[in-house]
Amino acid sequence: MSEDSKNRFVRVVTLMALLAVPVAVSADPPVTPHGNGMKQTTIEVWLVLSEPALATLPRDATEQRTALRERIVAEQNRVMDQVRALGAVESGRIQQVENAIAVRLPTASLDAVKKIDGVRSVRMVSDRNRLQD
Repeated sequence: MSEDSKNRFVRVVTLMALLAVPVAVSADPPVTPHGNGMKQTTIEVWLVLSEPALATLPRDATEQRTALRERIVAEQNRVMDQVRALGAVESGRIQQVENAIAVRLPTASLDAVKKIDGVRSVRMVSDRNRLQD
């Protein structure tokens, strides 16, 4: 076997060995850098807000739906401003079936977020589809 063939053989065997090794995926929540140099854990949650969803009105109720959409957007913006001040990053919004905002925030901020006026409930994001995914 030539030297070139031996090197190729070693590379193939090494690649096969690497592909056969199972990859461990951490179940730990993500961490983000914190201002004091320490890392803090973040979670992604849906903030369900108090204004009703658009689906609560008939499709042909154009004026009422327009007015409700304006109230929903105003509430979402107001709540998001307060949540952003607590270190959250917005990851999505819904209005049709539910009035809610998906955010990634430090776990330490969770209790404060629950007390924001207009936040009806907070639940973990288990699955969501995004247009850019």
